[in-house]
Amino acid sequence: MIFFRATQLQDIFNGIKNRFMVKCVLIIVLFVFLVNPIKTFSQTKLVNERCLTDNSFDDRYASYSPSGEKIVFESNRDGNWEIYLMDSNGNNVRRLTFNEADDRRPTWHPSGKKVLFESTRNGENELYTLNLRYLKTKQITNFVKGEPLFGNFSPDGKLIAVGLKESEDITNIILLDRKGRKVNELTNSNKRSNYPKWSKDGSKIVYFSRKETNNQDDEIYSYTITNGTGKRLTHWPKHNFCPSWSSDGSKIAYVTSMEGTRPEIYVMDSDGKNQVRITTNEDGDTLPNWAPNGNKLIITGYRNGNFQICELELK
Repeated sequence: MIFFRATQLQDIFNGIKNRFMVKCVLIIVLFVFLVNPIKTFSQTKLVNERCLTDNSFDDRYASYSPSGEKIVFESNRDGNWEIYLMDSNGNNVRRLTFNEADDRRPTWHPSGKKVLFESTRNGENELYTLNLRYLKTKQITNFVKGEPLFGNFSPDGKLIAVGLKESEDITNIILLDRKGRKVNELTNSNKRSNYPKWSKDGSKIVYFSRKETNNQDDEIYSYTITNGTGKRLTHWPKHNFCPSWSSDGSKIAYVTSMEGTRPEIYVMDSDGKNQVRITTNEDGDTLPNWAPNGNKLIITGYRNGNFQICELELK
């Protein structure tokens, strides 16, 4: 089974790599689904896929720069997790961090001049910024108690949305200012809420949570910053996770994984309607992020025994 502890989605990666188990459980789930169908989604006709990395190591957590010209991602190709940069076509790969500790899960500042990432270089997992011109790092989270996960700058660069892990079973979404001081708490439950992503206009955040499923299944929610209201967007059995807004705010890409099966990419309207399955691959896809312009997604896909960065052109 694939479950999501507050260990930054590691279970999903381990689950994908266990290909034999995935295939066996998939057969069982398909049989159950045929006997007792629950719900169906429409299918897309075609997706053009192009893998931008192809090596014997793992490349993950990729996202486009605000201009769409660069891609930042994490890789263990040099022995431990470090942050890398490449052109949007996969060329000119450049290592950005050089540390014996793990540097993980990079995301962009809206200026495109620096990235936000997690690192254990000072003993605890904390948020840092990296200036891309000078490769200088700065620790951001000095004022909050807990483990910050999946940090994202707001479109104006003034706030950071982050999942704050309080214990193994409790993670809540909070807002920090750019100096790392807590500004607001968007969720307040004794369950797991994580992976916040901003809409392009900064008015909403989308995330996944177990707050209404007794800490069992992940579902996707949106939260409106201006009035503090939230809405549950998915009700599909088992896990719906890793949501990401399209550039115009009309769509949300996310990942769905029925119990024990491979994860696949879906797209839905911003209100949770019209769910469409995008990928159907043998070993699974996850971590979608939209291109700032155009109808493209960048994902982490399991290809030929390792996780690679792939680009999907939607039709």
